[in-house]
Amino acid sequence: MDRPATLALAHGARRLLVKAGDTIVRLEGPLADADVVKYLVHDDGFLRVPVLLLGDVLVRGYTDALYREALGANPDYS
Repeated sequence: MDRPATLALAHGARRLLVKAGDTIVRLEGPLADADVVKYLVHDDGFLRVPVLLLGDVLVRGYTDALYREALGANPDYS
């Protein structure tokens, strides 16, 4: 997925949860394009990792705890 498509995907997200190494980055509020690009778009200009989009929550990366947090944040999925 290229940069414009990634930005469009993230447009409705109000929370971004990112597994970055051993750390979980949590951003809230309308996401800035710069944050979407920083955490989702690789140097080649493409989104190259799976993401989970649940309503207004966007998740990159996987741990059991991260998915529990994301699923619990959205009442339609808890």
